[in-house]
Amino acid sequence: MPIPLIIGAGAVAAGLYGAAKGTSGAIDQNKAKNINNDARSSVELANQKLDEIREATNKTLEGYGQRKLRSFNGVISDFIDTFQKIKNVDLKQSAELDKLNAGDFSNKTLPNLKKDYKALQDAGLGLGAGISGGAALAFGAYNGTMLLATATTGTAISSLSGVAATNATLAWLGGGAISAGGYGMAGGMMVLGGVVAGPALAIFGHILGNKGEEALNIANSNMEQARTICDQANLMGDKLKAITEVTSLANTTFSNVSSRLRHAVSELKKVIDSEGVDFGNYSDQSKATVFKAVKFAQLLKAMIDTPILDKDGNLILSTQKRIVDVSEVASGEKSSLDSIDK
Repeated sequence: MPIPLIIGAGAVAAGLYGAAKGTSGAIDQNKAKNINNDARSSVELANQKLDEIREATNKTLEGYGQRKLRSFNGVISDFIDTFQKIKNVDLKQSAELDKLNAGDFSNKTLPNLKKDYKALQDAGLGLGAGISGGAALAFGAYNGTMLLATATTGTAISSLSGVAATNATLAWLGGGAISAGGYGMAGGMMVLGGVVAGPALAIFGHILGNKGEEALNIANSNMEQARTICDQANLMGDKLKAITEVTSLANTTFSNVSSRLRHAVSELKKVIDSEGVDFGNYSDQSKATVFKAVKFAQLLKAMIDTPILDKDGNLILSTQKRIVDVSEVASGEKSSLDSIDK
C-alpha cells in the first residue's frame, strides 16, 4: 500500500515543478517582450532624432548653395561687368592686395569667375533662376569652381545633381530615412561614422514561440544591439551638427563679404561716372576704391573655392579656420590670407 503513495507524491512534486517552470517561463516571456519593446522604441527614437538633425543639415547646406548661386547672378555678375570697363588697372600698387596674392587676379581669379558664371548661364541659371534639391546641396557642400569647371553647355546643373546622387553622404542627407526611400540611419552611419548598423528596425531577434529563458536571452541581446545603434546615432548626430555649424558660419561670412562687395561695386560705379575708365588718371582715393572692390571679390572667390565636405562626404576640419580668416580679413582684423588661391 505505501508504494502508490510514494508514486503519488512524486507525481505531485513533478506537477509542482512543472507549474513552477511554466510560471517562470511565462514571466521570462513577459520580461523578454518588455525588453524587446524598449529596445525597439529606443532605436525608433534615435532614428527620429537623427532624421531631424539630417533635415536641418540638409536645409543649411542647400541654403548655402542657393546663396552662392545668388552671388553669381547678383554681385559677382555686377562686379565683372563694372570692373572690366576700367582700363590699365595696376593692382601692384596696392600693398594690401599683394598680401592677398591679387597679382593673379586679372589673369586667374577674374577669368575663373567669368568661366563659372558662364557655366551657370549655359545651364539655364541666369538672372532670376534658382536651384534646389541635390544641385543646391552639392553647390553648398563642395568647391563651386570644381563642380562647374568641367561642365559643358547645358550640363552644369545635371552634373551637380549627379554629384549629390552618387555621393553617399549627400544622397543620404537629401534622401532621408528608410521609410522615405533614402539610405536611412544605417546608410548615414556607414558614410559619416565609419560603422555599419543593420536596418534600424530589422535587427532584432524574434522572441515569440521561443521558450521563456531563450526569449529572455534574445531580448537582452537585442537591447545591447539597440544601445550600440543609439550610441552610433549620437555620434553621427554630433558630426551632422558640426557640418551644420560650419556651413552656417560659411553662409554668414559669405553674406557679409557679398554685402561689402556690393557696396564697393556701387562706389566703383561712381568713380567711373566721375573719372572715366582709365585707371591711370584716377585719384589715389579712387584707386583705393578699385582695390577695395578687388579685395572683396578675391575674398568671395576664396569662399567659393572653400568646400565644406571632402569627396567622401566628411567635414573638412581646416574649413572653419579658413572661413574665420576670410571674415577677419574682410573686417580688417587680419591683413592677409595664407594660400588664398588654394
